[in-house]
Amino acid sequence: MGMGAPPSGTLAKMEAARIISAAFGVLARHWTLPLADIGPIEPGFTPLATLFGAERFLTAMLARQQAATPGLDEKGAAAFFITEYSNLLGILAAVPFLSHGLVPDLSARNCALAAQPPPGEPPDVRLRLLNAAGVTDRPLAAPSSLIRPVDRAGLLEALGQSLEAHMAPLIDTLHTRTGLPRRAMWRLVGDAVAMRFLEAGQRLGCEAVAKADVMAALMRTGSPLANRQLHFFDVEIVDDARRVLARRTFRARGGCCRFYTAPGGSLCTSCVLVKPEDRRQRIEARMRAELGLPRVAQEPVGQLTTSSLLPGGEA
Repeated sequence: MGMGAPPSGTLAKMEAARIISAAFGVLARHWTLPLADIGPIEPGFTPLATLFGAERFLTAMLARQQAATPGLDEKGAAAFFITEYSNLLGILAAVPFLSHGLVPDLSARNCALAAQPPPGEPPDVRLRLLNAAGVTDRPLAAPSSLIRPVDRAGLLEALGQSLEAHMAPLIDTLHTRTGLPRRAMWRLVGDAVAMRFLEAGQRLGCEAVAKADVMAALMRTGSPLANRQLHFFDVEIVDDARRVLARRTFRARGGCCRFYTAPGGSLCTSCVLVKPEDRRQRIEARMRAELGLPRVAQEPVGQLTTSSLLPGGEA
């Protein structure tokens, strides 16, 4: 090692930080939230494990959901909050995975959060990794003891474990606070992560890979994220000559956000409680309306409601 060269441990940290920062750069170019970086805890940031157990934080987050949906009970507010937060986590996991074959250490112990929720608006969320560690299935340009090379199966296993390690403290706390079953919340996490992988795959030009990989990571034997109702499906709109006018991929939920329990609420189009044929009819009706085409089948009775916190791509 030459004069003035940093020690090997520092080089490993620099290389790990470079790889993760490059992946976060892809995220920032395509999505405004969450903002993600690597560094120490600074004023405004709170360790995630501490934040998830803070009564003041949980009270504020549940109250925020109830303010947006008057009459929503605490279980519903917990379901809404889990969905909202898991949407942020899902895209944060999807982009490094799909763009760089990388799973950063997203466990609660390695994360800090800064969030400023303006009234009635999505929160300005910044998530910071305290250490640049993770696994990758791609060759490294320089040796790094913090990012370990693994095979594809190892990468998928790491993705599922990282999601579980991130969400488990929040799910435990919300279960204790509201009584919403853990299993119900894990289903909502899986729904959100699957949706964000689909979105990221479409945006980054690797939809088929994104769908296959996220399902493999979520459906691991023994994982709390696994449920057989969650899946992807395609809907086509064809003309009288059977020519395809439009084709879109959707995610069928494995969970329920409980919007139907609120005053004036209803079942979301892709809710696990909606019959598959009703779900398809609703989606086809919406797609035909977007194309300016007449309806060809009677829509199910009830309001077409999407309670997702994400714009577009959701049914």
